[in-house]
Amino acid sequence: MLPTEYFVYIAGNFEKMNLKDLLRSSKSQPPQQVWSARLSTGVFGLPGCKAGNRGPKETYEIILSLGEEGINKFVELGFLSCSVCHPEETPNFWETIKDGVSQKYNLSSLESYVDKKMLPFDARRLSWEEILPVTGKVPGRIYLPRDLSEQDLLPFQERFSKIGLKIPTIGYYNPDVPGRFTEYQII
Repeated sequence: MLPTEYFVYIAGNFEKMNLKDLLRSSKSQPPQQVWSARLSTGVFGLPGCKAGNRGPKETYEIILSLGEEGINKFVELGFLSCSVCHPEETPNFWETIKDGVSQKYNLSSLESYVDKKMLPFDARRLSWEEILPVTGKVPGRIYLPRDLSEQDLLPFQERFSKIGLKIPTIGYYNPDVPGRFTEYQII
C-alpha cells in the first residue's frame, strides 16, 4: 500500500507529499513548523491539535504547509487560527503574519486577529477559487456561521457553481444536536 499523500504548500506551490517526506522537509535547516488547515472549518493550526483529530480526514479535506511561507499562504487563503491549539502562541507568529493580516482584514494586532467577535469563523471567507482546483474535491461538509439566511447562502453556492463543483452540505456547529451539526437548506 502506498503512503497517504496530502496537499502541501511548499516552495510557492501546492504539491502532493506523504507525511514522511513532509517531516523530512520540516527538519531542513532551519527547521520549519508544519501547519494544518481544515477546509471544512476554515481553521488552521498545529497538526497535533485535539480538535483537528475529530471528524473527516480525507486527504482532500486538509492542506498542510511549512514555515513562514506556509502560514502566510493560509492567511492569504482566508484561514483563521484555531481557538483550541492556539497557533498564535508559537514563536514569532504575529511578526510573521501581521502584514498579511493587515492587508487582508485591516487589523493591526494579534488580539484583534484572534478575537472571534471581530473576525468570526466563516468558511465562506476561504479562497475556494484557488483551493478547489488544487484539491479537485470539496469537503464532505462546510461550517458557516449560525442564523444565515438563504440570501446569505446563495452567493456562496454560486461561487462553487462557477468553479464547476457542487456545493457540499453546509451548516453550522450546534452542540445541542446529535452530530453537533445543523444543515442549512437552500431551495
